[in-house]
Amino acid sequence: MKRVFTLLEKALLGSPVQFTWQKTSGNFLAVTGTDHTVKIFDRHGQKRNEINLPRDPMSFLLWSKVGALLAVGTTKGNLLIYNRQTSRKIPVLGMYYTEFIGFVCF
Repeated sequence: MKRVFTLLEKALLGSPVQFTWQKTSGNFLAVTGTDHTVKIFDRHGQKRNEINLPRDPMSFLLWSKVGALLAVGTTKGNLLIYNRQTSRKIPVLGMYYTEFIGFVCF
């Protein structure tokens, strides 16, 4: 088995993590654990961005198929869109009443 990616973040050790690979360009990996941040790494393992999140537990991470956008959903129904190119967080206004379990199209 060939090792493709290694993360040496101490904040991620010993806790469950969620991750998503940016499939369109294959250059970025978004990872979140129990520390309420999403860390974005390049394909060489260098941390490029860190997004501080609300205290809600994360339920999913998903990269856009057509751009540098990352959707982050929580178990309390909050949604945040992050633009990696501009480093801007775009909160989606409103509170949703069910947990986000994923998107069909993004």
